[in-house]
Amino acid sequence: MVARARDRYRVSILDRYLLAEFAAPFAFAVAAFTLFMLVNAFFLAADYIINKSVPFGLVMRYIVLQIPSFVYLILPFATLFGMLLGFGRIAGDNELTAMRTSGISLGRIARPAIAVGVLLVIIAFFVNDFIAPESQHKSQTVFREIAYHSSQPIIQPDQFVRTEDGQHSIFVGSMDPQTGLMHSVQIYSLGSGYFPETLTAATARQINGKLVLYDGVQTMYGQNGLVTKQQHFDSLEFPLADASLLFEGPRGPFEMNSRDLAREIKALKSSGEDVRQFEMDLQQKYAMPLACLISVLIALPLGFRFGKRGRGVAAGAALLVLLGYWLIMAATNALGKNGAIPPLLAAWIPNLVMGSAGLYMLWKEER
Repeated sequence: MVARARDRYRVSILDRYLLAEFAAPFAFAVAAFTLFMLVNAFFLAADYIINKSVPFGLVMRYIVLQIPSFVYLILPFATLFGMLLGFGRIAGDNELTAMRTSGISLGRIARPAIAVGVLLVIIAFFVNDFIAPESQHKSQTVFREIAYHSSQPIIQPDQFVRTEDGQHSIFVGSMDPQTGLMHSVQIYSLGSGYFPETLTAATARQINGKLVLYDGVQTMYGQNGLVTKQQHFDSLEFPLADASLLFEGPRGPFEMNSRDLAREIKALKSSGEDVRQFEMDLQQKYAMPLACLISVLIALPLGFRFGKRGRGVAAGAALLVLLGYWLIMAATNALGKNGAIPPLLAAWIPNLVMGSAGLYMLWKEER
């Protein structure tokens, strides 16, 4: 009984030691990747602050709201670097050789790392499915507000945007991304009576917080639904401020959790829409968090193998693995979008390929 208790105590010491070796480089990698993404986001946003007089606090709010969306990228990268550097140091100082000589198997050494990988999968899925969608939706709302302040178009083409007060609904058929000129614009004033008053225009521009409509028709309806008045206009200003707020746009796939996205796919399928991209996005919501565990399976054998060659070699190996993973993902994503392979398979192939490679390398190391 006493001997068993001692064995358990030794195991816990080993686990704590191995996890401590992983913790420091993992924390550094999380901080470094987060800082890199924040600096990149701030660099892109600086133009709005300096040249377009957008309030600094508004831009900062947008950047902060973007952070949860970084998690699915940051955690796998940080896990890979943390494991490679941590276990690479153990191998480099011959501690791994000492452990295995004393009878500790490679599987036993890998156990705490795999447990951490599973925990990170759960954390990544929780953040990706419960926190990031709402945060992303709010960040897009703030971005539209930034665009409003900078006189950039805030209405996305080919979708209806309803104002917060529910009084107006705006539809833009298409938009020139270079000039911001909108085409086939329709505005429905829903609160004007039993049937909406409509404004239709061939083109429109957003200028100083107003939507200026060109070459259009204003139509009014009576309670019986018949047209009571219709008049042409060369130009007409529609004040966006009076529209209460066009910032609250419809949710895209990254602004929905997996349940809402599955519901959206079902609705689109019933109406005959092409849902391949949506199905890809749904499957990636499940596949991407698992990349944390895949990173562990890849990092362990690489750390053991390249640890003696120095941290620079280990970091280089990590970058090559990441490059390979994203190249496979880009290829399968393209194949899934054009229907060459099913979206389910396209989303999971990168994990299957890299996970199988990691398990094979672990098996080779154990032998």
